[in-house]
Formats: sequence, C-alpha cells, structure tokens
Amino acid sequence: MKLNHLWMIQPDMRETDNWGISMRQMGRKENTIRAHRNNVLQCLRYLEDAGRSTKVADLTTDDVLYLYNTMRLKETVKRSYLRSLSLLVIYFTGVDIVKKSNLLYNREQYDRVFISPAQFKEAYDVADPLQRIIMSLGAYMGLRRAEMAGIRDSDIHGDMMTIHGKGHGKDGMVVAVRIPGPVREEIELYRASEEKKGVRKDDFLIQTRDHHGVLHRINVSQVSNAMTDLSKEMGFPLTTHSLRRFFATTLYYETDCDLQTVRSLMRHANVATTLKCYVDAFDERERVASEKLTDWIDKLVERSPEEGEVEDGQ
Repeated sequence: MKLNHLWMIQPDMRETDNWGISMRQMGRKENTIRAHRNNVLQCLRYLEDAGRSTKVADLTTDDVLYLYNTMRLKETVKRSYLRSLSLLVIYFTGVDIVKKSNLLYNREQYDRVFISPAQFKEAYDVADPLQRIIMSLGAYMGLRRAEMAGIRDSDIHGDMMTIHGKGHGKDGMVVAVRIPGPVREEIELYRASEEKKGVRKDDFLIQTRDHHGVLHRINVSQVSNAMTDLSKEMGFPLTTHSLRRFFATTLYYETDCDLQTVRSLMRHANVATTLKCYVDAFDERERVASEKLTDWIDKLVERSPEEGEVEDGQ
C-alpha cells in the first residue's frame, strides 16, 4: 500500500470537524485539535481504501485491529492515530473501541526511561536553578510536567502546595500535598536566582522570558526541553516522566512503601496504572532475583555430592 495513494483519498471529515468545534469550545489548543484531525484522517484513509465504513457509528474493534495490523508505522505513531480515532468515537457514542479491542502494545517499541540514583545525583549536581526545581518537583513529589508548569505562587501555603492535576471537571483533580524540605529550599533558591529577576506578567512559579524580556508562565514543552538539555549534557536519557518514575520506584523499593500508598501519592485512579510504572523495574528485580537463586542452587548442587557421598563397599 503506497502512502502517496492514501494521500489521494479524501474521506468525509464532517463528524471529525464537529468534534473539533466541540474541543475548541472546551478551550483545547488549535495545535491539539489539528493533530487529532490529522490522526483521524490517516485512519479513515486506511479504512476507506479497504472498503470499510468511515462513519463513526459503524466503527468497531475489528476496524481498530485492522488498522493496527495494516498501518506500517512506528508503534508510537500507530498508538497516537488510534487514540485520536477512539476519542472521536467516544465523543459520539461513549464507547472506547481501542480499549475494547484489548490491543497488547509492544512496549519494546517505545521508550520507558528509568534513571538510577547515581544518575539522578550526577544530574542534580550540575543542574541550573530551573532544571533543579523541575528535578525536585518530579523526584520528591512525583509531579507531572503540566502540573509543574501550572503551579502559581498562590498555590504555595507554607509547607503545603495545591496541585491542579489530571482528572475531570473544570480544574481537574485538585489536591493539597506537603512540600518536602529540600523542595522548599529549591523553590526559594529559584525565586532568588537571576532567572526570576525582572518584570513579571503573571504569578506562576516557574517562568520563562519572552523576546521583550518579560517573565511569564513556562509552557509544558519548555519544561521538557529543560530536561532534554540536561540529558544531552549528562549523556544519558533524562525526561520529566523519568523523574516521576524515580519518585514511584524509590518509594516502592527503597522506603518499603506499600503499593496502595504509592498509588495515592502518584494520584492514580487505580493501582493497575501504578503497576505500569514498575514494569521495567520489575524486570530488573526479576533478573537480580533469578541470578541470586541461580547462585544459591549452584552452591547447593556443589555441596550435594559431598554431603550425600556413599563410601566404597557400603
């Protein structure tokens, strides 16, 4: 199937455009709406080329499986396309056809970055004030990048912070969390740094400068870019979400925190989501456990002949 051939197919996009109008009314960014529309367009092109219906009401899990097995794309791109298609169907029917299809994505096809304690310390030691506050909010508190970017000065009350996280409703999941001492110190150091001096346009904690030199709220991509720059300097993968995983895995493995408490601190709806954070970490623990078991059995086998040896003539 040639991609140029698919580009010539122009399916009916009226349902998708109506969904876009709804997203726009909800305040979604134009880039987001445009990305979803493009993703859906690619899916519908594949379906129409195969003679399948492209009407939302007709789409089924069979169509999802067809797309997944037919699209010759990177795993991450396929997942992005299918998720947009699923959101479109959910908008009109309330049914998540991707979830119902029980697709088992190959996690080896996409990155799940974990950092070691040694890597965290190495990066923390050389980070600038902006990078340090991001690392602190991620590693000590498990904040997502959007949550970091959304913190206002008014959200901080002594040793407590109000987090506007993922969830439903106008403000999402709003929760008050305690600020660890080291994070409070990093906040004050950041506030006193050169990066926070000058005219401020708003009261967000983490800020950047526009071309006029005025300070204003940092956007989510700039939070990620700060970690990307640090990652390039250090020579190993480092992302904002790897800090969140560092928070979770450290809680679970190093502090003996039970899984339900980790789930609560991660602000996950269910423990199954929390477990996904440990998949690669569990792999490493399983490898270590397997090696220890092998060593133990090897020693046992080496001792057995001597302990059970039968003397000649008996």
